[in-house]
Amino acid sequence: MDTSALQSEIRKIAKEKGIFILAHSYQPMEIQEIADYVGDSLDLSKKAMESDSKKIMFCAVKFMAETASVLSPEKKIMIAVEEAGCPLANMITPEDVVEMKKKYPKAKVVCYINSPIEVKALSDVICTSANALKIVEKIDSDEIIFIPDQGLGSWIASKTKKTLHIFNGYCPIHWLMDADQVRTTKAYHPDALLVSHPESNPKVRELSDHICGTSGMITYVKENPGRCFIIATETGMKQRLEKMFPGERFVLATKNITCPNMKKTTLEKLLESLREEKHVITVDREIADKARTAIERMHG
Repeated sequence: MDTSALQSEIRKIAKEKGIFILAHSYQPMEIQEIADYVGDSLDLSKKAMESDSKKIMFCAVKFMAETASVLSPEKKIMIAVEEAGCPLANMITPEDVVEMKKKYPKAKVVCYINSPIEVKALSDVICTSANALKIVEKIDSDEIIFIPDQGLGSWIASKTKKTLHIFNGYCPIHWLMDADQVRTTKAYHPDALLVSHPESNPKVRELSDHICGTSGMITYVKENPGRCFIIATETGMKQRLEKMFPGERFVLATKNITCPNMKKTTLEKLLESLREEKHVITVDREIADKARTAIERMHG
């Protein structure tokens, strides 16, 4: 089947089975086009909770579906591609957290949502890129263990007086972005606004006009109409912005900013997963309860 036929079949099967399809902003555009909702990681879990459907299919990476499973335990949460993991999330283990807590016994653990559910369960509170600084400032401790992302952690450390002990994990797409290439892109587009993700390395952040998560990028474009935007995040977000704002101009910060794990989802694999209702996410109840508490503290 061609793309259009596959998309039609996916919508048909999803409707027949009552499956609500969620896609992350970094997913291929042909996947974003057939999703019931497109958004960032925590936003997807919220939509899963709000949906009347008892069956949810994630087109994303595993930790996002895990989070949804914890927050909506009564629902059947599935992921289109079982092996779609997140390199950042895979860099930290529960044992790493235990060791850091032993080393810094007075510190509270603030965990970025891009992490395994077992790691969330060992944390005091979860954060997103949008609220991480607010969470760190609000938590009742002047000493923080921040896991697992050193990009977001170093950005917060530059803005708070609190002491942060930062785990050395990173998102390869953002942390390894070449600042010299970004500088060259800026030179080609001198009037453009550079928007980067907090996960980026400090050299890229220093070049930026605005630093925010994916949802914040949408807001920033809305607030600055008629400008050219250099997007320093995964190419799927640029494609989403182009679709949302057809009158604006968007340029990638470097030649290739592609997350191979996000691109593992194909129409063929999604169709197969929908038909068979496979790759169901299950989380141990005790771990789920502890992780849920940490997530809920984010809004407390």
